[in-house]
Amino acid sequence: MYKNILLAAALQQWERYSVHALAARDIAAALARHAKQLHVLSGYGHEAARLPSSGLPAEMAANLREQLIQETDRLMAERMDEYVAPLVGQGLPVSKILRLGSPRNVIVEVASEVVAELLVIGSHSNRGLLVIALGDTARHVSTHASCLVLMVVPKK
Repeated sequence: MYKNILLAAALQQWERYSVHALAARDIAAALARHAKQLHVLSGYGHEAARLPSSGLPAEMAANLREQLIQETDRLMAERMDEYVAPLVGQGLPVSKILRLGSPRNVIVEVASEVVAELLVIGSHSNRGLLVIALGDTARHVSTHASCLVLMVVPKK
């Protein structure tokens, strides 16, 4: 069995967790019962970095950006705590990882950093025909990760 598992979940873009994130969490939980460590990762960005600053004094714009960055970090930490709570409740050895950056790149980097043997990720697509079977992130991760990748598709 796998001793070091990485579960990657998109937590930022969802008001509630997607069925893909929940299905991946269920599969990772089942696989992690005999693991030494289950790492749970969510990569995210700061929307404040893209705020237009025209019309605001520079200091006010900088303060607004900093407040929004801190709020995003706080919300992501809360979402992560809620997402892993059922795993912790099962007594699984969970480590939480929140990382700034493009999820597709962050997942590959963290899989290598934690020396994951298995990466569990939800697979979906809301884009075009080229990625109909996989979401763009899952497709990228499946070809660039340094470990085995298990893509979970929720039941309909």
